[in-house]
Amino acid sequence: MTPRLAILAVTALLSVAVLASCSSTEEPDGPRAHGQRGIDPRAYYEDYESGVDRDSGTMNYSLAPQGAVADEGGSEAVPDPPGPTEDNEFRDHGTSGFVDARQDNRSTFALDVDNGSYRLARTFLRDGYRVPRASIRVEEWVNAFSYDDPAPTETDLGLTVESADAPSLDDDTQLVRVGVAAREVAADDRPRVNVTLVVDRSGSMDIRERLGLVQASLAVLAERLRPDDTVSVVSFEDEARPILEPTPIRDTDAILEAIEELEPGGSTNLEAGLRLGYEQAREAFDPQAVNLVVLASDGVANVGSTGPGSIVEKIQEEGADGIHLVTVGYGLGNYNDHLMEQLADLGDGFYAYVDDFEEAERLFGTDLVTTLTPVAAEARTQVTFDPALVTSYRLIGYDNRAVDDDDFTDAGTDAGELGAGHQATALYEVRLADDVAPGTVIGTAALRWNPVGTGGSGGRQQEVTIDLLAADGQAPASADLALASLVADVAQVLKRAAPFDGRDVTLEDLLVRAEELRAADAEGAPELVTLIEQAMSVG
Repeated sequence: MTPRLAILAVTALLSVAVLASCSSTEEPDGPRAHGQRGIDPRAYYEDYESGVDRDSGTMNYSLAPQGAVADEGGSEAVPDPPGPTEDNEFRDHGTSGFVDARQDNRSTFALDVDNGSYRLARTFLRDGYRVPRASIRVEEWVNAFSYDDPAPTETDLGLTVESADAPSLDDDTQLVRVGVAAREVAADDRPRVNVTLVVDRSGSMDIRERLGLVQASLAVLAERLRPDDTVSVVSFEDEARPILEPTPIRDTDAILEAIEELEPGGSTNLEAGLRLGYEQAREAFDPQAVNLVVLASDGVANVGSTGPGSIVEKIQEEGADGIHLVTVGYGLGNYNDHLMEQLADLGDGFYAYVDDFEEAERLFGTDLVTTLTPVAAEARTQVTFDPALVTSYRLIGYDNRAVDDDDFTDAGTDAGELGAGHQATALYEVRLADDVAPGTVIGTAALRWNPVGTGGSGGRQQEVTIDLLAADGQAPASADLALASLVADVAQVLKRAAPFDGRDVTLEDLLVRAEELRAADAEGAPELVTLIEQAMSVG
């Protein structure tokens, strides 16, 4: 998607989004009981009571303004909250087919480390529901798993390529994996962090326990950041308001008080929340620090009275000026996946989804903390095939991340951002001409980016290239390629889109492959076995 199309898409989303209507810290067994700073983040999640007015103990869903009906006494009756499969917003970006290499031998796309699509699917299946086809973005499934690509030591980003016969096809089609790994930054070497948390506390966030999970997420972050890092909190519902001014993490009491203050009620003015969040982040901005806005929301928005497109422009401007946006989604039912994914792309950040406390702990306690340091901006990949050796090819996924081939060398190209330790993988199905010998160079993969962050290579664009080799059909795929191809095939079977839906591949076939990987102790295989079994059970 070009930057202009992205602006128009998100502007439309913001303009038509539906109006969302959706304990004491001193107790020894409460949220202060555990952890290095005396915090028990899990308690916020497990003890949360949805649908309760904190003062009166009565039901407090704020969904009534949309579709409320009068009860027998003439007053508005509060409807039941939507079920997990109701009122969700997804956008299908299509599925790429094979490209004739003689007509176009270059494939260019922006790198993406989002994984929200996979986490959402895992939640649907865990709860016994089919995965909505439009929610499946194959690259986000593949990038939700880890691979053994070595982190570079001499450059910001490194490339790994490998190939094997494509397991889902009976012909001679080969599968090529292009893996990107960002350099690592030791915890002691990462710069100080300024995090501004923009928290949706509208009535829709009171559906089930999603606001309690947000509170737990913030508590995990407060537990894991360094004492000299700072955090500020902004909340929004009908209006936005500051909850916590920029505060050092060592001031635990102030942070916990801010978490406790997050109670649901009102509609959803997402634009006001983001605007105030960026104001807070800009006030605390430190060019020597990592400056981040984290939006925690279900993505359902009424953006207020500001003119069309203005918040999109704000997100892009602040991203370009060093304040990145991470969007974290919560809850099923009345959830806008498309808006959350697009906002993160525009804000030079990434999109994640949290479905339980373990995922909150992984994202806020490990992934977010370790990858806060950005190392590569506007990262994009261009794969060039030799049309004399490759007849056609297909990029699997990245359907809304395409970049014009001629923009690959342009430093101003809007592409992807990678933080320390991030990985991204792309898969290609490749059909070769006759008599191409194993080991023959069939093309090249190139990676370009603008260096940023500690230890970067300066302001000049950097590029690395690597040859693509024809696979030896007699050699087995590596564990990484076998895992990535299995994840991609599961996603494509569930998406049921051309050209994959015409193949004779079933979930039963994929379960056999997953069990073989599990027997070989491949990381991630047990989770895939469970996921495939759940998909089979829901039909």
